Amino acid sequence: MRRAKRNAAKLLSAAMAVGMMAGMAVPAAAEEESTNIWASDVDTSEPMELKMYLIGDRTPDFDEVYGKINEILEEKLNCTLSVDFLSWGEHDTKYSLLFSGGEDFDLIFTASSWGHYEQTVALGGFSELTEEDIQTYAPGIWDVVPEMAWDQAKIDGKVYMVPNYSNEFGQDVLAVRGDLMEEYGIDEIKDWDSLMTFYKACAENGMYASQGGPWYQYFQEKGLSTLGGAPKGGELVLYNTQDPEDTDLYYILDWDGFADYCKQMKELADMGAWSSDVLNSSDERQTGLLTGRTASMVWNLGSCLTYAKQANKENPDWNVTLVDPVSDLPKKVQPYINNGVAINAASKKKERALMVLNEFYTNPEVYDLAMLGIEGKHWEAVGDDQYKVIDESGYGVSSNCNWGWNNADLTRTEYIEDRTALDDKYDEMKAEWEANIKPAHVLEGFTFDNTNVASQVAAVEANIETYYNPLVNGLVDDVDATIEQFRAALESAGIQDVLDELERQKEEFIAAKAE
Repeated sequence: MRRAKRNAAKLLSAAMAVGMMAGMAVPAAAEEESTNIWASDVDTSEPMELKMYLIGDRTPDFDEVYGKINEILEEKLNCTLSVDFLSWGEHDTKYSLLFSGGEDFDLIFTASSWGHYEQTVALGGFSELTEEDIQTYAPGIWDVVPEMAWDQAKIDGKVYMVPNYSNEFGQDVLAVRGDLMEEYGIDEIKDWDSLMTFYKACAENGMYASQGGPWYQYFQEKGLSTLGGAPKGGELVLYNTQDPEDTDLYYILDWDGFADYCKQMKELADMGAWSSDVLNSSDERQTGLLTGRTASMVWNLGSCLTYAKQANKENPDWNVTLVDPVSDLPKKVQPYINNGVAINAASKKKERALMVLNEFYTNPEVYDLAMLGIEGKHWEAVGDDQYKVIDESGYGVSSNCNWGWNNADLTRTEYIEDRTALDDKYDEMKAEWEANIKPAHVLEGFTFDNTNVASQVAAVEANIETYYNPLVNGLVDDVDATIEQFRAALESAGIQDVLDELERQKEEFIAAKAE
């Protein structure tokens, strides 16, 4: 009954939930009793070592933090967990190789579209997770995750990931050097034109504006969004997320906006708005800003806040702030499957892996460790549901790919004793977003299954480095000519087969939702 009541409440309004639930937390003690009750017949007598892959880079204190987590796992589940990372710069190329190469591991971070979920399922890389599996080995997760999330995770009627339970906005922002805005006479950046003005001013003053072209900001400003499961993390086929009545798919090479964007990027690249070697860089998103090499960084609101704070702490005169270049548009709420964890289909420890994930997801002590680090060293508790940062340099808040098991019921909010203008800006922006959530669009829950055209998708994506990446960063001699070369290459690769299959599945999906 408790689960039914919770799910009914969650399903009342996904949009309202974002505004009301974001940042809220239930006191740890209230969750502990209900989320850690194991079926009596689960056998943990055999000690096991499990391995998990996360995305990002290992922080200096990561091993110390996970040593504490392993003490809990060993005591409760008779197992330990080792963790390897795929960096932001390499996960696109190395993720699939873990499976094709027969890498021995058990758990891995995944996400719809950008985090290889649909592609890996199509290749048979993930283990199916049945209701019986989850209820038996991860009862806490079953109690917490809303039914909507399980529905979103289904591919051909089957679930292959445990989705996270948090409400987050599908909107990137920028952390920007406020001192440079002032120096260049730019009062605010709130739309595409003002963003371009800032980028050009940076280039004219010998400063890299960013680590590459702001492609997402461009198509988001046009009201478009990536399509789940489509090639290149959904970037080659967009849909109008701002208009629920518009269910057309927009192949970017048939959309005039793409050529317009690429030409603007060539102008900026020629001016020196970013390094001409950006395509060979393995820098993390925040590297340029933190090192002073670029005037901005692009990421989600929370990550930009984190690194803006770090930049200001290390360089107070920079006055890094947050800007939203699509400030006038209602905001999109991400599906729950935007972050999650899957189990390797080749794992021999599926049951124990689910039990470990249940601890990460629902054990308050493990959850706090993974999100915040060691209490007393990295953070301290303020009441039952807040935290105060002591030192983020060794671990960092939500900086270690803990997003796959985000649980809004356990997530602490930060207590800020000495508020800054940056804190006020964050709260102001968050409040504006929560008051301006866009209507739901049926395609937000759509994920493309490329099984029938897997070879064509692979051939299409093989052209990304040759044509797409240089185009979106303005690093081509002739935009129109390169787009036509890209078009011809994709046609030879079978893009029309992919588009036809996308259209077919989209229509079936919409029809099923209407039943």
